[in-house]
Amino acid sequence: MTSRTAWRLCVLAGLIAFFCSWSFGRIPGLVACGPAPGGLGPIIGFELARTPTEVAALFGADPCRATLVGAQWTGLWLDELGFIPAYTAFLVLAAIAASRGRFRTVTVAALIVAGLSDEVEGLIMGGIMKALPGTQAQLDQLYWAVHVKFGLLALGTALIGLAIVRLGGLVPLLLGAVVWIGGMAAIYGFGELPGPVMMQAFTIAWFALLATAIVAAVRPAWFERRRNAMLAM
Repeated sequence: MTSRTAWRLCVLAGLIAFFCSWSFGRIPGLVACGPAPGGLGPIIGFELARTPTEVAALFGADPCRATLVGAQWTGLWLDELGFIPAYTAFLVLAAIAASRGRFRTVTVAALIVAGLSDEVEGLIMGGIMKALPGTQAQLDQLYWAVHVKFGLLALGTALIGLAIVRLGGLVPLLLGAVVWIGGMAAIYGFGELPGPVMMQAFTIAWFALLATAIVAAVRPAWFERRRNAMLAM
């Protein structure tokens, strides 16, 4: 696969991922029935819940609980079948387009493991919703799936940004720097979970990465000066 092809496919996957992300906010009834960890939204708050007590508080009581459970199931299916495959492809294709050798192998491996962890996370959340508020053992499993996912996504995003910077040239430098800074901010935010910093950092970094992919697909020559420099990566 050529770099230009990878960038073009990256654009397509990115647009699908951002459409799925936009769709989460349009799911009817997806409103927390009680306080969520870190003051986050109902989906992220559910992901970051540490105890059955926190889950019970988030889902509240009927009739709100029944509405939220239905909305969470809709979001879970959208996540498992749409958002996760799309954002994983988006990031992996960017890594393939921008890097080579061991650097590419490490980055792609980290992103694939992150995507798989996200799928496992969804299975655990589904199990919890079948018998709310779930068990502590389920919440412990959810903790590891969520933290492996977010940690590797933050690392992978930062590595992609670094690879783009190392392509050489003003445009890759500027765009790659935004992606790299966003990835590093996500790593910082990861250490402060639950909190909004990491999610805001991902939004900035991934929008910048989508812009990079669009520019690279239209003006591939601006991203081709990596040939000699990337042989060592």
